[in-house]
Amino acid sequence: MLKLNWKKGMAAVLAGIMSFGVLSTTLAVPAEAAAHHYEDSNWHSHHDRQVEKQRHEAHERLEREHRRTEKSSKGHSTGEVTTAAILGAVVGAVIAKNT
Repeated sequence: MLKLNWKKGMAAVLAGIMSFGVLSTTLAVPAEAAAHHYEDSNWHSHHDRQVEKQRHEAHERLEREHRRTEKSSKGHSTGEVTTAAILGAVVGAVIAKNT
């Protein structure tokens, strides 16, 4: 009987801990969102414009870099691709034969 009560007690304690964790995270999110709601909206719009401008400049810079590297890279020649295919087939056959 004592063992059964011990198990029920532990189950109740664990359920309480889990409930506390779920409730605290559920209640913390609206509280955090409410704190941001009362801040100066003008600051947010200015900050959003700055972030968008930085994002746009970074995107343009990446596009220019990509175009420059794309022109300079020539890729693999037909001979290299054929050699790699033959080598892969031979290695695959050796592995298949040995297993």
